[in-house]
Amino acid sequence: MARMPRIPRVAAGHGGPIVGIDVETACPAHGAVCSIGVSIVLRGEVFRERQWFVDPGTRFDPRFIEIHGITPAMVAGKRRLRTEWSDIHSFIETTVAETRPPTLFEGLEGDPAAEPRSASSLVNPPALVVAHNAQFDRLQIEHAIASPLPFRLACTVAMSRRAFPRLARHNLKTVTEHLRIPLQHHDALSDARACALIAHHCLAAGAAS
Repeated sequence: MARMPRIPRVAAGHGGPIVGIDVETACPAHGAVCSIGVSIVLRGEVFRERQWFVDPGTRFDPRFIEIHGITPAMVAGKRRLRTEWSDIHSFIETTVAETRPPTLFEGLEGDPAAEPRSASSLVNPPALVVAHNAQFDRLQIEHAIASPLPFRLACTVAMSRRAFPRLARHNLKTVTEHLRIPLQHHDALSDARACALIAHHCLAAGAAS
C-alpha cells in the first residue's frame, strides 16, 4: 500500500496552498494513529490548521507516550481515524478552496470540461500536500483508513535535501533550526505546520536559484 514519496510537478515559486500533515502513533503497529495535525500555509503564512486526537484501536506503548505525551485517557471516547477521515479530508478540501480567488471563468454556464483549464491553473495552482518522511505518514494513514490517500504526499526530507544540500542532516529538528521555524517536536500540529513552512522555503529557494 505504501508508495515512494515524490515531489509533485509544482515548480519552484509555487504560489498555491501548501498542506502539511503529520501523525503520531500509539505503538509500532501499522495504522495505530492517535493524533493527526493538518496545517495549510499560503505564501509563507499559516492560513488555517487543526489537530485531531483519535482512538488508535490498539495499546499504547509507554515508549511512544514518552515521545509525544499522548495517553489513553486523552483519546478515550474519540473516534477512530477511519471514521474521522471524511471530516479531515473535507477540512483540507474546504480550506484549500477558500485560499483560491475567483477565476475569470467561474460561474460560466456550459460544460466545465470545455473551460480553459490552463488559464485557471495559472491563477489557482494545485495544492501541494507534504509530510516529513512522507512514506511513514502515508503508510500509517492508509492502514488506519483502509484506503489509499486521495492525493499525492510529497516528502519534505527530499525537498530539503534538494534545496539545502549543505545541511549535515535533514531531520525535522535540523531543518527547522536552519530555517528558524518554531517547533514543538512530536506534537502533530506543530510538526505539520513545520512541514508546510519547510516546503514553502524549499520552493522559494528553488525559485531564487
